[in-house]
Amino acid sequence: MRNHLLLFMAAGALTLSSCNKQEKKDQPTTPETTENVKSENIKIEFTGTETFTIKNPKLKVSLYGVSEGLQDAPATLITEKEVEGKAIPFTIELPVPADAESKITPKPTNGVKYYIATEWDSDGNGKANEKGDIFIDHDKEFPNVKINSETPQKIYVKTLK
Repeated sequence: MRNHLLLFMAAGALTLSSCNKQEKKDQPTTPETTENVKSENIKIEFTGTETFTIKNPKLKVSLYGVSEGLQDAPATLITEKEVEGKAIPFTIELPVPADAESKITPKPTNGVKYYIATEWDSDGNGKANEKGDIFIDHDKEFPNVKINSETPQKIYVKTLK
């Protein structure tokens, strides 16, 4: 009987010690660890050849990433920011998390491409990215950007007709 009691106590002690270890793993991260996430800014210049009329200067700029090695893979939203564009050309700084590539799903297999998208109701009619709004000119150049570039990267825009 004594051996069974010792065995039972040892099993209980092991169970309690494994519970304590699990609690430590599940504890939330402290602000100190979340503040250490670094980011960098990329400079983006919106430019075009038309004469633009801007009634609503507020727009949303989004950065997407996609694996170059996967055909037809959906792009992943990396970051977005609301900015103002009162006249074209204008330049913004978009903060990009240092771990941008790790956010992309499915995981990149052969490099990463990043590109910019906008949502802008520039004519002020309450509907973004429709006829009369300023939009990225995909015909002139696709809005690819490089994360580590220090010079402003041009994104061409036009008025949707």
